[in-house]
Amino acid sequence: MSIFSLRIPLVATASCLFLLVACSDSDDAGNIASDSEMLTYVPADTPYLFAALESAPDDLSDKLTPLMDTTLKMYRRVIRAIAETAYTESQDQNENVDWFESLMPFLDEMDGLLSIEGLASAGIDEDSQFAFYGSGLLPVLRVTLSDGELMESTIQRLEEKVEQKMDTATIDGNAYRFVGDEQGRVIVAILGNQFVATFAPTNFSDDHLQQVLGLSRPDNNVADAGTLAAIAKKHDYENYILGFVDIERIAATFIEPQTGVNVALLEISDYDSSALSDVCKAEIRSVVGIMPRLVGGYSELSVDKIVSSAVFEVREDIAAAMTALAGPVPGLGMPQDGILTFGMGMDLLAIRNFYSDQLDALEAEPFACELFAELQNGVAAGREVLNQPIPPIAYGFIGFMATIESIEGLNIAAQQTPTSIDARLLVAMENAEGLLAMGAMFSPEFAALNLESNGEPVRLSMPQIDALGQVVHIALTDDALAISVGDGMEKGLSGLLKSSAPDAPPFIYMDMDTGAYYKYVGASMMAGAGDVSEMPELQEAIVELNAVSQELMDRINFNVSFTGDGVVLGSEMLLKD
Repeated sequence: MSIFSLRIPLVATASCLFLLVACSDSDDAGNIASDSEMLTYVPADTPYLFAALESAPDDLSDKLTPLMDTTLKMYRRVIRAIAETAYTESQDQNENVDWFESLMPFLDEMDGLLSIEGLASAGIDEDSQFAFYGSGLLPVLRVTLSDGELMESTIQRLEEKVEQKMDTATIDGNAYRFVGDEQGRVIVAILGNQFVATFAPTNFSDDHLQQVLGLSRPDNNVADAGTLAAIAKKHDYENYILGFVDIERIAATFIEPQTGVNVALLEISDYDSSALSDVCKAEIRSVVGIMPRLVGGYSELSVDKIVSSAVFEVREDIAAAMTALAGPVPGLGMPQDGILTFGMGMDLLAIRNFYSDQLDALEAEPFACELFAELQNGVAAGREVLNQPIPPIAYGFIGFMATIESIEGLNIAAQQTPTSIDARLLVAMENAEGLLAMGAMFSPEFAALNLESNGEPVRLSMPQIDALGQVVHIALTDDALAISVGDGMEKGLSGLLKSSAPDAPPFIYMDMDTGAYYKYVGASMMAGAGDVSEMPELQEAIVELNAVSQELMDRINFNVSFTGDGVVLGSEMLLKD
């Protein structure tokens, strides 16, 4: 299946699904991150946690429900298509295919489960809470259920369909199921009205297994520590879905003395931190401290808009230096019309100086740990790169922004290039007239333009352009050059050149009309997506998903920016009325 062809619709729909599948009915949004019982199962020193503990607004949930149903339907078809493809390949290779006959009843049962009604019949409904976290390094999934008996009945039906039951055992009077070998087990348990799934080494002690399953709650939990509340406050997140990956804590597992589950886990894996020298341990702490944590969450959830971000938190001094790396490009980061807008803003001189500063630091205090030998050896090569001559005009380059208003004749599946494109391109730089002068040296048509830096467009006539039937205009200011392609597109050049840049300019920005994406790009790629087109049922499901997404979503944008907190990956999804 073509991953690229599914990426945009699945990223968007995954965001919507996450809001619906795991949410609660708490009315106290201000305290949800600190008083949720779910979080009392999570150790305060967990290295990672993502939780959904607050319900999305009712009107938003109502709007997203059709998308969820369609997406679950697509997942059903994906599972069945994969199974049928495996069956066909096994037949072609004369392999035993008896497994397929026992699998089909299971798939039939899954068809009923993967729907809103099916999930509710298993105890997962709009009031269910969700947490995925680490008990030590071991992953734990915990979901609250409307009724634990519903999930128990669902698992029993699935076992009956495949005519094979999971192994069972009890611990402290609580039953659990497992499947695995002598090395490790996937464990699922229904504990009251909670579903718990985890992975644990087979020879874990009962004490450790009780910790992982939450039968013995941690003395210090993440609710009392207020970890999520602090993240929400720092990054202005709402209390819907948020979480973190503590990179420092993960690294510390392998270099610091451990307690609890991690002790047993490291012993089982025969890992001995004493093999690391004190020098390596210190330098690992230093490197990890540069980017100690990843956090993510939603800053707005409404019937009109969904805004989310992920932040790679960076050490304060480096984060401050990185804020100078992005350059202001007129209009970049602001809402734009058209099918697609994309661009970058950068300060090349600041980037060069930042890189040079990092090399200076590595030379002043070189790594002594053998684990960083390759990085240290790269300093000399980095200096060679910096010593390469670069035309002075290059350091005046700030960035660009391109907007495509319309495309005609595009067919990616048939490898047919567009017959017509209406677009604008803006290039921001300190000496835009110098760039135009360079062009004039190679083209008499450029030289004959007599452009003034007043932002007024002038038509560019060249044999190559005229032969394509394209209408091209150029406009100029002191710090930007703008080009339009298409009849009438020049009317937007002056406004584009005069538009402002955000106070905190993005480093990378992309904004798209989602409906146009599905029309011009998505559908074409579906038609020529290799093994997707060889699975008619799957292709039909993707088409349905595209259609529902097109009805729901208006525009979506992504951006990468540098702030005092670190590197921010932001997303904003505008929903249709």
